[in-house]
Amino acid sequence: MRTAVVALGAAALLAALPALAQPRANLYAAAAAAEAKPLSQPQRMERRFLQIAAANLRFRAEASRLAATRSNNPAVKDLANALLARQQTAQPELLRLLHARGMAMPIPTNEHGKVLKDLAKLNGAKFDRLYVEEVVLRSHQADIGNYEKVALQAQDPVLKAWVDRQLPALRVHHAKAGKALPSASLRGQRAV
Repeated sequence: MRTAVVALGAAALLAALPALAQPRANLYAAAAAAEAKPLSQPQRMERRFLQIAAANLRFRAEASRLAATRSNNPAVKDLANALLARQQTAQPELLRLLHARGMAMPIPTNEHGKVLKDLAKLNGAKFDRLYVEEVVLRSHQADIGNYEKVALQAQDPVLKAWVDRQLPALRVHHAKAGKALPSASLRGQRAV
């Protein structure tokens, strides 16, 4: 009995030897980081853009869900629904761009969180004004500038094509915001 156990153990060890001889991937973070190549300036710019675009897309979607229930203005509700529809088409593509670079969807920024908390406390006309000014006008205006910059400077053709598809929708929603709530403006210049 004892010899059978020893023989079985020896056979298992011999079977495992070829696997031990194979080159192993570096599983330690410090060693893997030492082997990593630094990103070029355009790659860093593209990654930063994707982080900002993803955070803003998520922010607008969360705020638009609130607008769909808290607004009394049909034009604001229509705008919120249009933003939600755009988010549903843009987010999967954006996630693919992020994942191709080993990135995840970012968490909301502190500024986004503050605006969302402020929106959650409001209803009616006050809600509409804050939603249109902060979420649609200001956020879209900043995004349009970022998207235009990336459209000119990005080296990744897939990212450029995605940006070129998104820019017209951003411009349309920005223009619709002014029509949905004509009294809204960019006063106060809160950074989003």
